[in-house]
Amino acid sequence: MHFGSGKTVDKIISHEKFNTKTNDNDIALLKLVRPLSFTRTVKPVCLPNVGVDLSELPAWITGWGALRSSGHTPDRLNQAQVAIYSRENCNRPQVLEGQITRTMICAGKLQGGVDTCQGDSGGPLVVKEANVWWLVGDTSWGIGCALRNKPGVYGNVSYFINWVYEQMQNE
Repeated sequence: MHFGSGKTVDKIISHEKFNTKTNDNDIALLKLVRPLSFTRTVKPVCLPNVGVDLSELPAWITGWGALRSSGHTPDRLNQAQVAIYSRENCNRPQVLEGQITRTMICAGKLQGGVDTCQGDSGGPLVVKEANVWWLVGDTSWGIGCALRNKPGVYGNVSYFINWVYEQMQNE
């Protein structure tokens, strides 16, 4: 696998308990052949501690995915600001009907209009707190794109921190 800047993936480490029916445990790590070089446009993001709640902060999504359901893929990276919702709010009957487990979080705009879409999977959901960017989620699944009461669903990175560190130690 190659990235646009010529970076090559050496290994993909998928979560061993990923459930293809429910999308529970939807996270993977990519080990690059060579480390990234940080530049003006390539910067690090911090991993949150286990169980940290950053849901009250504004969040951003970025990706190369479609700008609407079944739309084409853009030729430039897009970003949008979203709100992170509580699991209780996400699981309401009129929203995502109890499908959000502790390995997931949901974010978007309940009124619709802003969301990740096809091609954005695996991309970041980040928040900024005091000039530090935190990786809160990885784009997982959704019902359509940007529909009212159907926010996007992301892997809950703080839930997976111990797993991430275990995988890094194994490499």
